[in-house]
Amino acid sequence: MLNLGLAVASALFFLAICEFFVFRIVLPGSDVPRNALINDVVRYAPGQTGVWRVRDDIAAPFSINAQGWNSPLADYATERRPGVSRIAFVGDSFVEALQVPVSMSFVEDVAQAMSGERPVETYRFGISGAPLSQYVHMVEREVARFRPDRIVVVLVHNDFDESFVLRPGRYTSSFLKFNITNGRFLGELPPQPWRPGALEFLRRTAIARYFLYRWQVRPQTLADFFLGPARASDPRYAANIDVSEVLPREADIRVATHHAFARLSALASSAGASLHLVMDGDRGAIQAGVVSSPALVLNAIVADTARAQGLPFLDLHPVFAADWAKQQKRFDFPSDAHWNAHGHQVAARAIAQFLLAPPP
Repeated sequence: MLNLGLAVASALFFLAICEFFVFRIVLPGSDVPRNALINDVVRYAPGQTGVWRVRDDIAAPFSINAQGWNSPLADYATERRPGVSRIAFVGDSFVEALQVPVSMSFVEDVAQAMSGERPVETYRFGISGAPLSQYVHMVEREVARFRPDRIVVVLVHNDFDESFVLRPGRYTSSFLKFNITNGRFLGELPPQPWRPGALEFLRRTAIARYFLYRWQVRPQTLADFFLGPARASDPRYAANIDVSEVLPREADIRVATHHAFARLSALASSAGASLHLVMDGDRGAIQAGVVSSPALVLNAIVADTARAQGLPFLDLHPVFAADWAKQQKRFDFPSDAHWNAHGHQVAARAIAQFLLAPPP
C-alpha cells in the first residue's frame, strides 16, 4: 500500500508539472474559447482572448466580442450609422477564422476593398461545425436584428448532408436540423439547448489543449501517423468530405438546399437585406493538379438552386484555380485545411468584386 501510494503521488505530481508548467509555459497548448448559448444560438462566451495553435503551423490571436463571435470589433452595434453600409457574413469555421489573426480574415479584407466606394462595416457570425441548416437559425435569431444591407452566406462542402444527418460532436445537437426523408422535406428540428458536459473541465486542461487541439491527437491522427494519411490518395475523399457517403444523398441535399435558400432569402428580405451566396472550391484538387473533383457536384447544386431562386452566387473554385495557375501558392496549411492568409486574401478579392458588381 505504501508503494502504491507513492506511485499514485508521483503520477499526480508529474501531471501537475505537466499541467501548470510544461503545457502552459514550455510547450503551450492551444487556447480554446469557451462556448455559450445566447438567444438559443450556440456561440462563444463573450470577452475571451487567446492564441489558437495547430502544431507549428498556426499561432493566431483570437478575440471573442460582446456578442460571442470572433471579431476585431469588440461590440456589434445594432444602431446604423448614416452613410455606412453593413454586411453580415454567416458561416462555419471559415467565417470564424481562428486560423489567422483576428483582424486578418477575408471579412476585414472585404471591408477594406469595398470602402473606396462607400464606408463599410462587416460583422462576422461564424461557429465551427455549423451546417447550412444552422445558418438559417443564426440569421433568424441573431443576424437579422443587426439590420444589415447584405447577408453573405459562405458555404463549404460538408454543410449539406450535415443539415439533416446528425454528426457526433460537443454541440452538434444544438444546431437546427432539417427533417428530410427520401427526397421529401418534413420540417425543421429545433436545436437542443447547449450545456457543458461532464468532460468539459478535462477538455479545457492544458494537457488536453496541447494534445487534442494543438497536435490533434485523435484516433484518425494516430492511424495516419503510423500508416500514412489515408485521405491523401483515397478517391472517396474530396474537399474534406467522404463523397462515397455524401453524393448518394444528392436528392435529399437538393431538397435541403432549396429549403435553406428559400428560408434565408425570406429572412434577409424581412430584415431589409439582400442575400448573397459564396462557396469554397476543392482546393486540395487544385493544388494536386487534378482537373475535376466529384465534390464539385455540390457547387453545381448550389449554382442551380441559386439560379432558380434568383440569388447571386460566387463559386470560389475557378477563382482559386486561376490564382494557383499564376502563383502556385497554397491556400491552406500543411496540417489544417482552412484558408491561410493567402487563401483569405484571394477569397476577399473575389468576394469584394462580387459584391461591388452591379446586379444582373
